[in-house]
Amino acid sequence: MNAIELLRLKQLRFQVASQLVLKEWQPEDLSKPKCPKCHSPGFFTPHQSQDSRVCYCIRCNYYFKEIIATHSCKCAIPGDDKVCYGCPHFQQFMELVDQRLVQLEQLNFVELQDLLPSQP
Repeated sequence: MNAIELLRLKQLRFQVASQLVLKEWQPEDLSKPKCPKCHSPGFFTPHQSQDSRVCYCIRCNYYFKEIIATHSCKCAIPGDDKVCYGCPHFQQFMELVDQRLVQLEQLNFVELQDLLPSQP
């Protein structure tokens, strides 16, 4: 296999991996606080303190200061915008694509093309 064929194979593998991950893609909601101890989302009861809001994690009984989300993402397809490259969603998406690439490593060009959805 020459260099051009190898490059095309890698491009196709990346395209297939990206589309497979995108089918199942559920970005994490960054607007809700996340417990720093058990990392569970959505189990919080806000309590007012004198200087800031404090959250309580029902799952692990841990109190913590509310961390305001510094990033909001509404991308349907991660990587479509320049600002995506610093986004936690994009980084999570790329980690999932990397895992898929490893799974697709042994497939040849024809097998990879068969995994692509048919174009209308």
